[in-house]
Amino acid sequence: MEYRYVIDCDVAENLLRLPFRQREELIRIFRFLAADPNQRGESSFKDSTLRDIQKQRFGRWIISFWADHPVKVLRIVGIQVHRP
Repeated sequence: MEYRYVIDCDVAENLLRLPFRQREELIRIFRFLAADPNQRGESSFKDSTLRDIQKQRFGRWIISFWADHPVKVLRIVGIQVHRP
Protein backbone atom coordinates (compact mmCIF):
# COMPACT_ATOMS: atom_id res chain seq x y z
CA MET A 1 0.00 0.00 0.00
CA GLU A 2 1.35 3.39 -0.98
CA TYR A 3 1.76 6.02 1.67
CA ARG A 4 -0.14 9.26 1.49
CA TYR A 5 1.41 12.57 2.36
CA VAL A 6 0.20 15.09 4.94
CA ILE A 7 1.50 18.64 5.14
CA ASP A 8 2.03 20.66 8.30
CA CYS A 9 -0.17 23.75 8.79
CA ASP A 10 2.77 26.14 8.27
CA VAL A 11 3.69 24.33 5.06
CA ALA A 12 0.08 24.59 3.84
CA GLU A 13 0.00 28.34 4.52
CA ASN A 14 3.27 28.84 2.64
CA LEU A 15 2.06 26.65 -0.22
CA LEU A 16 -1.09 28.75 -0.64
CA ARG A 17 1.04 31.89 -1.12
CA LEU A 18 2.98 30.41 -4.03
CA PRO A 19 2.11 30.73 -7.71
CA PHE A 20 0.18 27.82 -9.23
CA ARG A 21 3.15 26.29 -11.07
CA GLN A 22 5.29 26.21 -7.93
CA ARG A 23 2.44 24.61 -5.96
CA GLU A 24 2.08 21.96 -8.66
CA GLU A 25 5.84 21.32 -8.60
CA LEU A 26 5.82 20.85 -4.84
CA ILE A 27 2.81 18.53 -4.94
CA ARG A 28 4.66 16.35 -7.47
CA ILE A 29 7.64 16.26 -5.09
CA PHE A 30 5.39 15.34 -2.15
CA ARG A 31 3.88 12.48 -4.17
CA PHE A 32 7.35 11.29 -5.18
CA LEU A 33 8.45 11.22 -1.53
CA ALA A 34 5.29 9.39 -0.44
CA ALA A 35 5.86 6.75 -3.13
CA ASP A 36 9.14 5.78 -1.40
CA PRO A 37 8.78 6.66 2.30
CA ASN A 38 11.96 4.82 3.33
CA GLN A 39 14.32 7.09 1.46
CA ARG A 40 16.90 9.04 3.41
CA GLY A 41 17.46 12.73 2.90
CA GLU A 42 20.75 14.42 2.11
CA SER A 43 20.82 15.45 5.75
CA SER A 44 18.71 15.05 8.86
CA PHE A 45 18.09 16.69 12.21
CA LYS A 46 16.17 15.92 15.39
CA ASP A 47 12.97 17.81 16.14
CA SER A 48 11.78 18.75 19.64
CA THR A 49 10.51 15.19 20.17
CA LEU A 50 13.88 13.75 19.05
CA ARG A 51 12.32 12.40 15.85
CA ASP A 52 14.66 12.16 12.83
CA ILE A 53 13.56 14.69 10.23
CA GLN A 54 14.99 14.13 6.75
CA LYS A 55 15.96 17.05 4.51
CA GLN A 56 16.14 16.51 0.76
CA ARG A 57 16.83 18.99 -2.02
CA PHE A 58 14.78 18.94 -5.22
CA GLY A 59 16.07 21.63 -7.55
CA ARG A 60 15.31 24.93 -5.87
CA TRP A 61 13.35 23.34 -3.00
CA ILE A 62 14.49 21.79 0.27
CA ILE A 63 11.82 19.56 1.78
CA SER A 64 11.80 18.40 5.42
CA PHE A 65 9.82 15.23 6.11
CA TRP A 66 9.47 12.09 8.19
CA ALA A 67 7.70 8.79 7.62
CA ASP A 68 4.98 7.86 10.10
CA HIS A 69 5.11 4.15 9.30
CA PRO A 70 2.38 2.85 11.65
CA VAL A 71 -0.25 4.92 9.81
CA LYS A 72 1.45 4.88 6.37
CA VAL A 73 1.80 8.65 6.14
CA LEU A 74 4.71 10.78 4.99
CA ARG A 75 4.63 13.99 7.00
CA ILE A 76 5.91 17.09 5.22
CA VAL A 77 7.04 19.49 7.94
CA GLY A 78 9.00 22.12 6.03
CA ILE A 79 9.70 23.69 2.65
CA GLN A 80 12.48 26.13 1.92
CA VAL A 81 13.91 27.73 -1.18
CA HIS A 82 17.56 26.74 -1.71
CA ARG A 83 19.78 29.76 -2.04
CA PRO A 84 23.26 28.81 -3.28
